[in-house]
Amino acid sequence: MDEQSIVKLYEIAVAETGFIEDKNNPGWMPKLGPDDYRSVIRHGTYKNTPAVIEVSPTEDLEKIAEDFKKYQEGSKNKKAVRVSAILAQGKIQGGQYLIRSSADSGKPQGVRIVKNWPLATDTEIKEVAQLYWVTVTSFPTIEVKEWSISDYFIRRLNMALTKAREYKIDPLKYMSHAEKDALVEFIFTHAKILKVEAFFDHFSNTDLVKYEDEYYAWGSSIVPKPETAGIAYWLWDAMMYASNLDPEEWMTEYNNWIKAFTDSAPDDRKKDLELKIKLNIAERVASTLLIDFPLKRSPFDQYSDKEIERTRLVFRRMFEEILEK
Repeated sequence: MDEQSIVKLYEIAVAETGFIEDKNNPGWMPKLGPDDYRSVIRHGTYKNTPAVIEVSPTEDLEKIAEDFKKYQEGSKNKKAVRVSAILAQGKIQGGQYLIRSSADSGKPQGVRIVKNWPLATDTEIKEVAQLYWVTVTSFPTIEVKEWSISDYFIRRLNMALTKAREYKIDPLKYMSHAEKDALVEFIFTHAKILKVEAFFDHFSNTDLVKYEDEYYAWGSSIVPKPETAGIAYWLWDAMMYASNLDPEEWMTEYNNWIKAFTDSAPDDRKKDLELKIKLNIAERVASTLLIDFPLKRSPFDQYSDKEIERTRLVFRRMFEEILEK
């Protein structure tokens, strides 16, 4: 939806709910493409409680709220990632809204797990790996039966491989046709070893906040994902912020993370673990090289040309690693 229309939709939701926006904290508007917005997200208060509102013309926020409630119940008393409380939800003409408690809601000052992102200490790497597996094994059953692995990858790759033309981006700027074909072949040759499971759509150092001994994912939804997609997302996010790393420095970091995730994995999750992670990273690498770099999506909109080029080299090195025989 274009900016003017989605802002109007947001204003309708605010008028209906009485949400009070914090004008000093502008929030954000996730973009799908040029003047094409997925949602409006703003900080503020709802009935005197610090809160975040999300308004979207396309996302099923009602289902997101329902899954959050299931997760909160299923992960209760476990050391898994926590999610915010649902304060209000509803439909308006042209979309839906969802209001959740925010990180300001009675919590002390939170911190990121990895302090020097994307470089991490051995202790931080172990902490993240253990948190991931506790969260995965604590996840309640949330039905994703309408999704197969091929459904997921076809949908994601279709976006990566075709959006360039839709947005008038040179489709060969960062990846040749032969490389695209090789990447797609790699994914669908091995995809059958994966299963679909419910997990957070965002799982990274920039998405999680730590409060003493609790961890919160304030801005994530629960969606169908291939297993290990959470690990791949974590590593992909590190690559997005790797503008000061050389490609081989990144590969050292990557191998340290892979070892920690493997060492911490339950025995029934260890088989083919790195291959499963690479399948998910492959999709992320394709999307980033073909869409995120050319459109200068966040965080690239804040980078200099030199930083963008250094980060691109990290992604190219990861691309080579994925397709290595």
